[in-house]
Amino acid sequence: MNKQLTMVLMVFLAGWLAVLTFMTLDTENAELSPALERGKAATIAFVHGDSIQVGYAFIQDQEQTLFKAVQQSQFALERAAVPLQDEAQELIAYANGPDVTRDEIQIAQNRLYEIEAQLAEIQNQSQSQLMQMENQLQSAVAQKLASEVAVFAEENGLEVVLNWGLSGEGVLYGSPSYDVTVELLAFLNARHMEAAPASEEATE
Repeated sequence: MNKQLTMVLMVFLAGWLAVLTFMTLDTENAELSPALERGKAATIAFVHGDSIQVGYAFIQDQEQTLFKAVQQSQFALERAAVPLQDEAQELIAYANGPDVTRDEIQIAQNRLYEIEAQLAEIQNQSQSQLMQMENQLQSAVAQKLASEVAVFAEENGLEVVLNWGLSGEGVLYGSPSYDVTVELLAFLNARHMEAAPASEEATE
């Protein structure tokens, strides 16, 4: 049971960053800006989204937070399961005894069904809590990236920043001279380090 539970819980760590490439935001239909109406060409750059995911310290912090939550959830599940598992073993041993009656076997069997249902409910609650936390962390990363890339773009005179992921989404080819991945990572991590002391003081 513990091996299966571990695999179920650790799947969050294996898959949660898959959705953290740059976001597609829904926007209302609007008229073209004056710049586009004049035919002004946008200043465009691109970044390797997979490199941002691996190298951005804020995302690494969120990964670590989720990993700790998974560990704590697993420990809590094991603590809650131990007394129920012990009771189940005692019931099975009693039901296999030489002097047990048919009614007592039925009572033991009914209780075993209840224990199985309790264990399933505990596991489902834990998975639900982890999923909710995962969604919250994904939202936090998406909002952080959106706001930080907007600041980076404004400071560097960029009007469009495209994502180039492992599958090539967004950019099929880009000249290296338009690749600002390294610059953006340095910018993101510098601002993350500046914000870290303030957040640490707030939690003390």
